[in-house]
Amino acid sequence: MIDVYKQSRAERLKDTWLDNQDVMQTLHISKRTLQTFRDNGTLPYSKVGGTFYYKVSDIEHVLQNNYYNQNFKCDATK
Repeated sequence: MIDVYKQSRAERLKDTWLDNQDVMQTLHISKRTLQTFRDNGTLPYSKVGGTFYYKVSDIEHVLQNNYYNQNFKCDATK
């Protein structure tokens, strides 16, 4: 069994679920954009009753996969 007290706050947060409002505020997106993310499979979700929930780790995954920094230079020779 995982000792919750030995996990960092970031590790515990990844197992947290957010509702629509929290995700919209965190990502600064509209309700319609969030619906599009659900519809096209961009962001996995769970629905309980009429409420949608999203894992923090899934949100981080989407952000990481879409990360772009035009100033970042990678030396492919290393």
